[in-house]
Amino acid sequence: MPTADALVIGSGPAGINAAYALREAGIEYRIIDRSDRVAVTWNSLYPSLRLNTSRFFSQLPGRKFPLSFGIHPTAAQYYGYLVDWVADQQLPIEHGVEVHRVAPRADGLWQVETSAGIETYRAVIPATGVFDNPQLPAIPGMERFGGEIMHSRAYRHPDQVRGKRTMVVGVGPSGADIAVSAGKAAAGGFAHLAIRSGVDLRPRYPYGLPRHAWMMLGSYLPERACVWLQEKTGALKYNLGEFGVWEAPPRTSSGVGYRGPELLNALRQGQVRPVKHPVGFDARGVTLADGAYLELDTVIMATGYQPVLHQYLDIEMQFSRDMFYPETSCDWDIGPNGIRGWPLRDVSEHPNGRGVLGYEGLYLVGVFYKGRGAFYNMRVEAAIAAQQIAAYLTGRQFLSLAA
Repeated sequence: MPTADALVIGSGPAGINAAYALREAGIEYRIIDRSDRVAVTWNSLYPSLRLNTSRFFSQLPGRKFPLSFGIHPTAAQYYGYLVDWVADQQLPIEHGVEVHRVAPRADGLWQVETSAGIETYRAVIPATGVFDNPQLPAIPGMERFGGEIMHSRAYRHPDQVRGKRTMVVGVGPSGADIAVSAGKAAAGGFAHLAIRSGVDLRPRYPYGLPRHAWMMLGSYLPERACVWLQEKTGALKYNLGEFGVWEAPPRTSSGVGYRGPELLNALRQGQVRPVKHPVGFDARGVTLADGAYLELDTVIMATGYQPVLHQYLDIEMQFSRDMFYPETSCDWDIGPNGIRGWPLRDVSEHPNGRGVLGYEGLYLVGVFYKGRGAFYNMRVEAAIAAQQIAAYLTGRQFLSLAA
């Protein structure tokens, strides 16, 4: 017999939302995590991190953020809030169980091989996200570099670069945050920030209100007016000309908006110095795309992640070629299909269907990181997954389990 109707892999925000939704739907489930604590990624992020998403949409079911957190909670505040919610909900998370392989069987079940043994389930929800699978670029000469190269996930505190010649590679939200933080402690009182395509810098409070406040207002308007409002507020950007940086072209990976004045203030004060992206390393430093050379002690790669499911999901994944989505859409509950290394989903029965295309019983939660924000999307995705699993379990006739 199957161990349970459904298995949730991961106890981060996506996993606990999935477990909650399954319980609310009356579905027998199990939730496992390879770490020794809930949401371990959020327990180990750099202390200066503040959520880009506001309190309006980021809360867990049935529990509002304390007013003392402000509009944009810090990572530390969010982690404490999340731990308290899990304790209140008494979710039966089993820690220390690592998943090695998840694969479909001929009888319609899913075989899950873990550090605890081999088990079967009627449905599986991989909710392991992306932030535990960091990606480093392949730049010639990296292996010869005599200093330290770390991914941004390993950055915790400015003391790690104190007195060291430092460069941060990548200008997404993490890269910008870390450059500002590291610049205060690095050698010379500044950190280099390596930029490839450009920077997308936007006010945290366009026209005096948080971005999510404009989204809330837009939800009460007709579609056409909502789209106009999002275009108007979303297009507001800082003038970069006086800061030595350049704007990212639209529809590029550098077009991830960084909200807030912190990077601009650091550029103005000389604590962050923009440079071109690296094209080659040697023992002492790095050559940049414009031919300049920097001697360095530490390089922090804020170069992104791939979904953790690539490490254990044994299926032939189909991916979308469309890596972008319209920022001004008012369909906040419906994200793009197949971006950022995620497999395509079956949306034939629901525009935000969570089932993996071609694989019955496999559902994704924690995929869409934009719109109203990852934490809001996780609640939406978890509820849809639970509904679809309930319908699947009701209608599916499973074969003999003798195999």
